[in-house]
Amino acid sequence: MTLREFHNALRVLRSIDRHELVDFGVLAADDDAKWAAFQADPYRWFIRADDATAQSLWTIIVRRTSR
Repeated sequence: MTLREFHNALRVLRSIDRHELVDFGVLAADDDAKWAAFQADPYRWFIRADDATAQSLWTIIVRRTSR
């Protein structure tokens, strides 16, 4: 991964919408607390996520960067 790709992935992480997280099973549609925590600091949220959740979130990032 190049610096440019990494930088873009970080940008994508900041712009992920709630419905995408719900669609990929990252959070429940009614989990306002988890959504608020993600919005407040998506980088920390991603780092602290369990492996399955991090993989789902990574899938969103890859899909967005592969367009």
